Amino acid sequence: MFGDEPLVLYFFAFALFFEYFWVTPDEMFIVTMRKCATFAFASNLLIITSATLILSYFNLSSNPLAAGTALGVGASIAVFVFLTFAMEIKERLNAKND
Repeated sequence: MFGDEPLVLYFFAFALFFEYFWVTPDEMFIVTMRKCATFAFASNLLIITSATLILSYFNLSSNPLAAGTALGVGASIAVFVFLTFAMEIKERLNAKND
C-alpha cells in the first residue's frame, strides 16, 4: 500500500461492493449477479485479448500484456457496476408498478 506503485491503490475501488456483505440473497438477486458477472467476465476476456494484440502490434506500450490486463480488468469492473445499477433500477421500477 505504501510502495512505489500507485496503481495498487485502485484496488480500493472494490469498496463499492462492501454493501453486498449485508444483503440477504434471494433467487432473483443470485440470477441478477450471475448475469452481470458473466457479461463482465466475457467483456474482460475480449478486451484483454484485443487490447494486448493492438498494443503489441502498434508498439504502443513497453509491456502490452500488463496494459491490456489493466484495461480489461478496469473495463470489466465498470461493466459489472453499470449492469448491476441498471438491473437494480429496473427491479425497483417493476416493484413500484406492482
